[in-house]
Amino acid sequence: MTVEKRRTCRRSTVQRWAIAAACLLTGPGTAAAGPLADALLTSPNFKVRLKAATELGRIRDPKGVAALTRALGDEHALVRGAATASLGQLQATESVPLICTLRADNDAFVRGAAERTLELFGGPSVCQGSRVFVEFEVISPDARLRRFVENRMLERASRHARVVVGRPVEGGDPSARTDAELRADVTAGRLPGVAFSLKVATHVQRETGGTRVQCQLGQTVYELRKERILRGSATQRGEIDVGRGSVSDQAIDGHLQECVSALVPVVYESFDDYLKGVR
Repeated sequence: MTVEKRRTCRRSTVQRWAIAAACLLTGPGTAAAGPLADALLTSPNFKVRLKAATELGRIRDPKGVAALTRALGDEHALVRGAATASLGQLQATESVPLICTLRADNDAFVRGAAERTLELFGGPSVCQGSRVFVEFEVISPDARLRRFVENRMLERASRHARVVVGRPVEGGDPSARTDAELRADVTAGRLPGVAFSLKVATHVQRETGGTRVQCQLGQTVYELRKERILRGSATQRGEIDVGRGSVSDQAIDGHLQECVSALVPVVYESFDDYLKGVR
């Protein structure tokens, strides 16, 4: 390589770091994944790599996942730890196997970052490699509340690296083919399966002293084999005191959703605890 070419390469590298530094310094909302990824993978300064790894998690751009995954092998422990945390923020489930290996890292900071990040994907049990087929069923006469609870549960399940989400069987539905194949694996014992049924009930109590909104989530867990085997049930209840005076139906609907929304994390946490014991 000629001297001129070497100078050109050095200028090009310096320019990339300069762009990345500008992105890091211009404040929230302006950082770009591309320059940050370049800085993370090429900068000789570990402080630049550390800042880039942190920012890639903050801006939550999926384009940064590949660079962060490679940075799990960075020579500096702080960079490895920051990359691990950022992959958790990005919900990059494909990185879980590598994060699992970092639990044996020679640096305590990295080991702690790996343990904390794995909790975002369902806990250390995700490192055991087994997937779990989970079928959610939400029952409610209120279609709006049913969709709301379904979306909240599915959103949480999507963060769990072990969970393969299925849908209840519907005759003639061509999209159920994949689920049917998964159920066949469950029936044959090749894949553990769980059905989670959630019944939503609400009640509005209007009295002269005020209005109370009450909600209830009744949960039932079944183990899926050739048949459904009941494994447990529980009920969570909530109540909101709306106060005195006239309350519109629209306001009541909002309070009902608020009441149910407060219960969903509690319900999913107990279900998540059950999943940790599924093998």
